[in-house]
Amino acid sequence: MRTINYRYYLVFLFVLTLLTGEINAQQEPMFTQYMFNTLSINPAIAGTKKSINANSLSRFQWVGMEGSPKTFSVGLHSPVNNRKIGVGLTILSDKIGPVTNTHISLNYAYRLIITEDLTLSMGIKGGISSYYAGLSHLDVIDNEDPQFIDNEKKLSPNLGFGFYLYHERFYVGFAVPKLLETSIDEEYAESFTDLKRHYYIHAGYTMQLSSEWVFKPSLLTKAVSGSPTSNDITLQFLYNNKIWIGGMYRLGDAAGLFVDVAINRQLMLGYGYDFSLNSMMGANSGSHELMIIYEFDIRRKSIPLF
Repeated sequence: MRTINYRYYLVFLFVLTLLTGEINAQQEPMFTQYMFNTLSINPAIAGTKKSINANSLSRFQWVGMEGSPKTFSVGLHSPVNNRKIGVGLTILSDKIGPVTNTHISLNYAYRLIITEDLTLSMGIKGGISSYYAGLSHLDVIDNEDPQFIDNEKKLSPNLGFGFYLYHERFYVGFAVPKLLETSIDEEYAESFTDLKRHYYIHAGYTMQLSSEWVFKPSLLTKAVSGSPTSNDITLQFLYNNKIWIGGMYRLGDAAGLFVDVAINRQLMLGYGYDFSLNSMMGANSGSHELMIIYEFDIRRKSIPLF
């Protein structure tokens, strides 16, 4: 008995995301603690921390569902020369069922000092993206089915750009992390196998409530052709420059909480949890995130607010 063509299996995955209103949004990984991982979407962030910054985020989405998304992100960036230039490296792996997308990018940013307190950073990124479908590892009825004997692999180049305007009290950025649109399967070009171009806007503001408490609301908007705009609204509170407590609401889709702790001036650890508010509610036990940030320059006063 023949099993279905693997393309229909991929269609199933995309229909699943369509039912949750995320058919194109899920092409790009989502993070509850996105404000600590903005280099992955905006190359203009490179070097803005004034130290060597390393960060890692692991996300386990829709826990309890077979083949649910698992995302791992690593970033490293630093200023160079006169600190007007920043460079960075990002590695991101996103696995959904038998399909794994891996992106490796080099980031370059140049900062223009507008005023003593206001800076505009302009960044570009270039790299390579890898698509892999482990079809031979699927549990199928007919192990001899030629559609499942060979795994699918594809490499494609990637370019991106971004802008980041920041001040001690606020920031706003715009980015297109993957400028080149890619069709995974040429036979189904211009269909569900197309990886679409995404547009991001992110912004935040810092308000000093007292000598111990800081409040920072932030927003992440993601737009892609053929899909509703995704908006993440986050409210964060920082206590004594050491403990972050925050909540996130993704309009019509999910809500979550996170806690981040600055162990010392160099190390920050974080955990986030979010749950579905759409048709996926009840079908899984939520999504979990683990975060690590390490600052190599101990001369900084504290881990930065942005």
